[in-house]
Amino acid sequence: MRYCFKGVKRIGKITIQGIFFGSYFFLIIAILVPIIFFFYFFTYRILNSKVIDSIQRLSVSLSNQLDLEVRKMDTVSVNIAYSNLVRDHFASYLAKRYDLPSRYKYSKTLMDIFVAISGPLLTVQQINLYDFDGNMIGAGFFNGTMKVDLDSTSWYRKVISLDGRKYISTPYNNAFFVGDSYKDRYFISLYRVYFNNFRERVGIIEAVMDYNSIFTKIEDIIRPNSGGMEVLVFNKENNLVYPVSKKDSEYKFYLQLLGELSDISRTGVTTLYNPNLKEKQLIAYTFSEYTDWKVMIIQPTKLVMLPVLHFTRLVLIILAVLIFISLLLSFIMSNRVTKPIKDLYHIIKDTRLETLGVEDNPNLKSNIKEIDELYSAFKKMGLKLKESMDNLFLARQKEMEAKMLALQSQINPHFLRNCLANISIMAEEGVVEPIVTMCKNISHMLYYVSTDPNSIVTLEIEIEYIRKYLECIKLRYGENLKYEIKVEEGMRNIKIPKLLIQPLVENAVKYGTNVEPPWFIKITGIIVDNYWKIEIKDNGPGFAREELEMLTRKILEIKNTGSLPDGGYTKMGILNVFTRLFLRYKSSLIFEIRNDPNGGAILTIGGTLT
Repeated sequence: MRYCFKGVKRIGKITIQGIFFGSYFFLIIAILVPIIFFFYFFTYRILNSKVIDSIQRLSVSLSNQLDLEVRKMDTVSVNIAYSNLVRDHFASYLAKRYDLPSRYKYSKTLMDIFVAISGPLLTVQQINLYDFDGNMIGAGFFNGTMKVDLDSTSWYRKVISLDGRKYISTPYNNAFFVGDSYKDRYFISLYRVYFNNFRERVGIIEAVMDYNSIFTKIEDIIRPNSGGMEVLVFNKENNLVYPVSKKDSEYKFYLQLLGELSDISRTGVTTLYNPNLKEKQLIAYTFSEYTDWKVMIIQPTKLVMLPVLHFTRLVLIILAVLIFISLLLSFIMSNRVTKPIKDLYHIIKDTRLETLGVEDNPNLKSNIKEIDELYSAFKKMGLKLKESMDNLFLARQKEMEAKMLALQSQINPHFLRNCLANISIMAEEGVVEPIVTMCKNISHMLYYVSTDPNSIVTLEIEIEYIRKYLECIKLRYGENLKYEIKVEEGMRNIKIPKLLIQPLVENAVKYGTNVEPPWFIKITGIIVDNYWKIEIKDNGPGFAREELEMLTRKILEIKNTGSLPDGGYTKMGILNVFTRLFLRYKSSLIFEIRNDPNGGAILTIGGTLT
């Protein structure tokens, strides 16, 4: 952190500006700039050029090696396609569709021809010939015939659409070639449509090679040069061909890169940041026109540039020693400047509203004029700010008490009018006991709300008040209104602000009876994870979306200003409850308003037990 005082004359005391400017300006100019210029504009460029050329040649070599391996399958496939012996016997095989002994004879002859074409070294491990009825004749690992549902295969439609051109599959597992003992073995097939002498499609040729026999030579080439090197091979549809062990998420980044590079050149090298591995990588790529395979060689630049990093480390060590010596000298000179600044920083950082302008700090001792003046100004500012905050807090507290007193001391006049009307009707009918009950309840309620509105009461007393309020309401509505109060026994002595729950219950009665009876109000109290919670639920129409949005805005306003909004809003009782909870519990309060999916509204309030 830099502290700078401009325009202050140096009279008797040292200024901060002179100490730091001379120490660090010449250090940076004289040491760092020449080293960085020499290293990055000469050494790095030469080494980087050699690495790029080497990895690009390797990618071309790997691509050519794969072309040679695939060409073996292609050669066998072409030999079968142009063999008159195969064509004649396959035509006879097709003609004897219902003559099973003859078909067996011709299929056996075709197997022998396939073995002869493959040669004694087994250029390919399996040769299959399909007719369009799904009959397959195979020679190699599997010698025999079998029925195949061509339409269910992934390659059939693609091979047909190529009309005689080759189609190379992705690696697949096919246990019937080699038996269950090699069930994890993978193969790659080359397919093409088979034509008769009249250029009519009569079948499909498949040449199969073992996956390892194609890619083992590639691994032999890479292994001596590995150094963290990775090779990926994709086909024309951007399906991963090598290695088969990769998951989609591991090479998705490179698929996106392929789409961009394929339009640029057949081969090249690029450097990109891999966000998945969080490292910079050097990527060489080659596109094969013969196989339509794309070979990518990927290597972290930190491994490729290892010699550069070693040199960089040496330079940094020397640089660190020089900087340490410079810092040590600078520290000795500037310690008497930085220490008072740090002390002043901690004083300002630790200042709170309750400690603002209270006492002087004897630990701050400085002989620097600017710091002494700054600390003196800070103390004066603290005293003035403390005085202003005290006045503002006192005014706001009075305003809040007045608003709460007005809200808490109100009993809904409609409620009193209805109670008196009910008493009048019951008196005319000679029903005495309910009149006595209602009068006692109203008397208790009037006494409860007329005492100190700022007092703290137990939850048990507040619930008793709610119970008497609901008894009066029930005398009016009779069996149309049902209510239930369930509060855990351990919550009875919890201290809460007086008249905290009543506005929410009154809201539930007022709006919950706006639907066809019966009406139901449920009050539940529980303790969860050192928090007490009270939930008030009704079966009314619930809150409209506009009301919920308005309540959210008003609650945010209370949080920002710390005061209750002005009157004129229909949900002032709910906002009053939130304000009192916020003042008592701050961020530890619980206040939730939502609609029940089955109908009605649910309001939940609460706070910490400690």
